[in-house]
Amino acid sequence: MTDFPNNAGALIERIMQTAKTVLPDNLADDIKDNVRIAIQEVISDLDVVSREELNVQKEVLAKTRDKVNKMETIISELEQQIAKTKD
Repeated sequence: MTDFPNNAGALIERIMQTAKTVLPDNLADDIKDNVRIAIQEVISDLDVVSREELNVQKEVLAKTRDKVNKMETIISELEQQIAKTKD
């Protein structure tokens, strides 16, 4: 069940446990397998990323934002130098 991002495996297990308590034992196993397959198919179709990938992207974004801020400062300084030379 660890193939799914964001604890989807744990969610499937909780759903399965709930179904097992409600259904008779002989039906529970067949339904459990069918529901598990159906849920796995739905989850695999979702456009989700792992927590690790999200954290990596946050770091990349923070570094990019820092670079943009530095570039804006440099541009502002250059614009001021150009303005002084025109005067």
